[in-house]
Amino acid sequence: MLSLPHARIWLVLGWLLIMGIVAGSLIPNVPSFGLGLSDKVEHFGSYFLLMLWFSGLYERRRHALLALAFFLMGVALELLQGALTTTREMDIRDALTNGAGIAAAYVLARLGFGEWTRRVENFWTRHVQPGEDS
Repeated sequence: MLSLPHARIWLVLGWLLIMGIVAGSLIPNVPSFGLGLSDKVEHFGSYFLLMLWFSGLYERRRHALLALAFFLMGVALELLQGALTTTREMDIRDALTNGAGIAAAYVLARLGFGEWTRRVENFWTRHVQPGEDS
């Protein structure tokens, strides 16, 4: 993991994201929140965010391993939907859409967007001084 001043916070938020994806994949009925998005957009966006988030926490040499782990997680969740739920069904297209989101984020991470945590941390330390009253 990268050496960041707030690494634990970033990691906890990332694990909350993972838990949200797992819960959203296995609960009987997913709320739409009135957005009317295709489930493929939700799959792509969730796994895109997941990959981009963790690419900001780990070195570039770990990104391919992260991508593989998240893809396998998505496949496992699709299998569990088919095995454990009666209101959800396994769909290979969902797994492929997850993979497309991961791949898109992987490419962006390789192009430099994986440095987002360092940029946020640098911005924070330059513009917010500890102990300063606003």
